[in-house]
Amino acid sequence: MTDKRHQHIFRIVVVLLMLPTSTLGQPGPSIPEPTQPQLFPSEKLFLSRIARRTISDARAQRPMYEPGYVPKRLQSMQREVIIRLRQDGYLLCAGVGASAPIALATRDAALGTFELLQQSKVTDLSRLDRLLMEIEVIGDAVDIPFQGDWTQPRALDAFVDPGIDGLVLLGQQSQHRFAPTELFTNDTTLSASLKKLAQLTHSDPSKVLKTALMRFRSSHWYQPRSGADIVSLSRGLTIIPPEAVTRRKLDEVIESLGAYLVYRQKPDGLFTYQYEPALDRYSDEDNLVRQIGATVAMATHAAWSGKSASLAAANMAIRFHMKGVTNIPGAHQAAFLATADGKHKLGVTALFCQALAVYPQADRFLATREKLINGMLWLQRPSGLFITAFPPAESIAAQDYFPGEALLAMATHYNQHPDERIFDAFNRAIQFYQPFFRERPSPAFVPWQVQAFTQMTQHAQREDYDDYVFELTDWLADKQLTKDNCAWPELWGGIAAYQTGRAGVSTASYLEGFADALSLAKRRGDQVRVDRYERVVRLAARFVMQLQFRKQEAYFVRSLQDTVGGIRTSPTLNLLRIDHVQHALIALMKTRHVLYGSRG
Repeated sequence: MTDKRHQHIFRIVVVLLMLPTSTLGQPGPSIPEPTQPQLFPSEKLFLSRIARRTISDARAQRPMYEPGYVPKRLQSMQREVIIRLRQDGYLLCAGVGASAPIALATRDAALGTFELLQQSKVTDLSRLDRLLMEIEVIGDAVDIPFQGDWTQPRALDAFVDPGIDGLVLLGQQSQHRFAPTELFTNDTTLSASLKKLAQLTHSDPSKVLKTALMRFRSSHWYQPRSGADIVSLSRGLTIIPPEAVTRRKLDEVIESLGAYLVYRQKPDGLFTYQYEPALDRYSDEDNLVRQIGATVAMATHAAWSGKSASLAAANMAIRFHMKGVTNIPGAHQAAFLATADGKHKLGVTALFCQALAVYPQADRFLATREKLINGMLWLQRPSGLFITAFPPAESIAAQDYFPGEALLAMATHYNQHPDERIFDAFNRAIQFYQPFFRERPSPAFVPWQVQAFTQMTQHAQREDYDDYVFELTDWLADKQLTKDNCAWPELWGGIAAYQTGRAGVSTASYLEGFADALSLAKRRGDQVRVDRYERVVRLAARFVMQLQFRKQEAYFVRSLQDTVGGIRTSPTLNLLRIDHVQHALIALMKTRHVLYGSRG
């Protein structure tokens, strides 16, 4: 296929991409905000004691508990209360106290849970004080002013904040509710919860759309056992403050991420792809690009930490994938990593080359690396465009990812073994991909290109490389959530890349680029950007650390070993994929280095 034909196809792809597909990222309409019940820690502990005492008296068949004293502020507070009892992560029962003075509603909810426990006959009632008690106080609901079919996917994304907003569906003779906590404890998306609400009405779609849909907020906490301190939660999270991004804390998180990824490796060298904590199961899905990415993370961590377990894991993974290295017919000393599906994606070869280059004894694989570099150079056209799959497959898809990954692998190789052909590849690439980005800016494009060009700026005194890195970084950094544009501390530092006010694990990959851009700003003496990028890096690192599952947040999880230490998809979606850990691990190692220097 000629380069001219590739450019023609590429222009078609760009035109198609530029067609409007959604309104994601656009500011949502101004709508009434529901009120979240505000309770002090002492008040939460007081209500927990009422609930525990009520259950204890009911089990002993004593008269119904009547609190002799209620704090003055709670006396005038009328709320609905939900109490759930859990054991080893399993939900045993849930009781509801109808709207009443909050102490009374709490007592009623506790009685409801006890009655359900008695009926189930699955719990030793003499050990009730050891059960985890979860309490949710429900706030007033407000209408969602949405006109249209709210059962359609993403229809209410601009109106409902997952994990913060609950939903109420009011029919003529019924009411159905989906609490905020049910989203993250069941790993349920907003679209899935709306679908479930519609199904609960047992009505045809036309009747569903005539019902009133409302949202509310709640105050949420749990007490691990009788007499223990309460744990307050927001979206199921315990908040990590910005000042927690210290040298010591980063080292702790990096070590735990490395250990978690080692744990996820299978005997054949591959990694278990995705664990679903709410269902206590591993997914059957897989993705070879992300498997290779996990190999990069293990090799990087082995070099960073000197941990024998990480080195052994990297060795096992490299040994597995090395079997796929395949020579390119008709190309001199050039190879790629073949894949079983026959797609032979450039990203697979690029990341494998990167894994071999960051391995502690990188020259052990020098001959293979050189052949992979030759293979990637063979895919670049004179215009700078990279074909993104090796023959017999031929593709220009995934331009936001694979070319940047290839350039990063080349730059890492160049650091150890300079090669003028790599310089030429970068010079062609910037001529093509800088206009490409300006025409169709994409968050996914930024971190790979920034990392690659930042590395090459160490060897090239070219202002256009610097300007390119800063242009990409400045554009993406503008999408960061901070206390100035976001009311929720657990989201601060996240990059709302595609939708206003929403951030997820992609922030970890963006942080890889931010950290490198900060190192470049320091080398260039650009103090304005140094100050700005350091704030961006610290906040993004805080958000990535926030996504890591901690033991105190795993109150609804059945297997702590498979959960604690993993990285969530988002603050309310607890799917623990290996690429989440990969990006978080590399990003935080880079953060540690750029903020506090080399380890040791």
